[in-house]
Amino acid sequence: MTANDCTRRPQFKYSAGLALLVIAASSVVFYCTALDSTASIEHQVLTRINQLRDSLVAYDTRLGIRPLVELVQGGAILQARDGVFISIADAHGEPLLHTSNEIPKPEAWEALKAPKGTVSRGSGLDAHHLFVTSAPLSEGKLLVGQSDRQLLEARQSLFVRFVLLNGAAVATLSLLDLFFRRRAHLRLVAMKATLAAFNAGATDRRVSFSEPIDCYYELAYAINETLDRTQVLIQNLNYTSSDVAHNLKKPLTRLRQRLEVMYDGDLPDTDFKCKIGEAIEEIDSLATKFEALLNIGQLQSGDHRSRFVDVDLKSLVTQVIELYEPMIIDSWQKLEVSISTEPVRTVRGDRELLMEMLVNFIENAILHCPPGTKIRIALEQSMAGITITIADDGPGIPPSEIENVFRRFYRLDASRTKPGHGLGVPCSVAIAELHRARIELSDNKPGLKVEIYFPANSRKKLPKLGLRPRSGLRV
Repeated sequence: MTANDCTRRPQFKYSAGLALLVIAASSVVFYCTALDSTASIEHQVLTRINQLRDSLVAYDTRLGIRPLVELVQGGAILQARDGVFISIADAHGEPLLHTSNEIPKPEAWEALKAPKGTVSRGSGLDAHHLFVTSAPLSEGKLLVGQSDRQLLEARQSLFVRFVLLNGAAVATLSLLDLFFRRRAHLRLVAMKATLAAFNAGATDRRVSFSEPIDCYYELAYAINETLDRTQVLIQNLNYTSSDVAHNLKKPLTRLRQRLEVMYDGDLPDTDFKCKIGEAIEEIDSLATKFEALLNIGQLQSGDHRSRFVDVDLKSLVTQVIELYEPMIIDSWQKLEVSISTEPVRTVRGDRELLMEMLVNFIENAILHCPPGTKIRIALEQSMAGITITIADDGPGIPPSEIENVFRRFYRLDASRTKPGHGLGVPCSVAIAELHRARIELSDNKPGLKVEIYFPANSRKKLPKLGLRPRSGLRV
C-alpha cells in the first residue's frame, strides 16, 4: 500500500477531517481565552498603577515631594513590579525623576493626552500598550505608567506552548488513529482471505486473531458462525447423498426382487398377498427413513427457531416421566427420578421437539436394556446452565462405538435384530443443536449415560477463537 493509496482512502480523509476539527476547536478556545486574558491584563495593569499612584500621593501629602523622590530613587517601591515606571515633575514642569529606560519621558507624558491614558506601541508581534495615570503633588505632578509588553510576551510564550502541545496532541491522535486503522485493516484482510479460502474449497478455514473483543472481533465471530453453519449444511448434503446411496440401495433392491417374483411367478393368492404385504412394509420403511432424513434437514436449517417460546424444562421432564413410567414398569425395569426442587429457568425452544429428543433416549434405554435395569432420569440446574441426564446400568455402548452412534443409519450389532433405523440419535443431536444445547454420551460403568446440557449463555464466546461450545459431534 503506497502513501498515495493511503491518502485516497476514506479512512485517511476521515482522520484528516477529525484532526482539522480538533485544531479548529482548540484554536477557537484559545482565541476566546486570549480575548478574555487581554481584558484581564488591561484591568490588572490599570488597577496596579492606580493603586501605586494613590499610595505615592498619600506619601507626598505626609512628607512632601523631596522625600517622595528619594523613596522612589531608593528602588524599594518599584521592586517586583514588572514594567511599572514613575515620572515626577516640579511645579514648573521640570523633570525631577524618570525611572524608565525603555519609555522616554516625553512619550510617557504625551500618553496622558490619549483616551483613557492608553497608547499603542510597536507593530506586528511587538505590538503592545502603554497605560499611564497622573495626579498632582504638593509641589509638582506625578505620572505612573506600565507597559504590558512583558505580560504579552508571557502570553505569546504560552501561545507557543499551546501550539506545540496542540500539535503534539494531534500528532499523537493521528498516530493512534493510524495504528488502530492499520490493525482494523489487517483484520479485514484476514477476514477476506478466510472467505476467499472457504469459497475455494478450504471449508475448515476460520477467522482467528487475539483479543481485545471489539466490533471486528464480533464480526469475526459472526463470520465464523456463518462458516460453521455453511460447512455443516455442505457436510449434511454430502452425508445425505452418501446415506441414500449406501443405506437405501439394499431395501430398494429387495423391493425390486419381490416385485420381480410377483411379476414372473405363478403364485397362489396366499403367497401373492404375503409378497404384497412385504413390499408394502419395505415401502413404509423407506418412507420412514426419508421422512427422518427430511426432519433432520429441516432441524439443521434452523427454520423451527421462528416458533420458539419459553419452555419450562422441569415441567417437560416431569410430563415425559409420567408418560413413560408405566412402560418402564411393564418392561420389568426400575425408574429412578432426581429433579431439582428449586425453580428452574426456562429455555427458548420448541416444546414438541424437546420432548421428542427426550423420548428418543428414554425409548432407547427401554428397548435395549434387559429386565431389572435401573433407568435414572435427572434434572439439575447450576449457574452455568441446565443438565438433563438419562442413564442406565444396562449393557451400554463400547467406548469405541460411541462416536459411530452419532452417524446416520448406524446400528450396533446387538441392536440389528430390534426395530429401528439408526436415526434416533442423529435426530436428537439435530434438535439439541437447534436449541444451542450439547449432547454427550459416556460410559455409566456399567451402562450408558446421556447428558443434555443447556448453557445459561448459549452465545458465550471463547477467548481468541470467538466460537461458542457446540454439540459434541457433527451429524
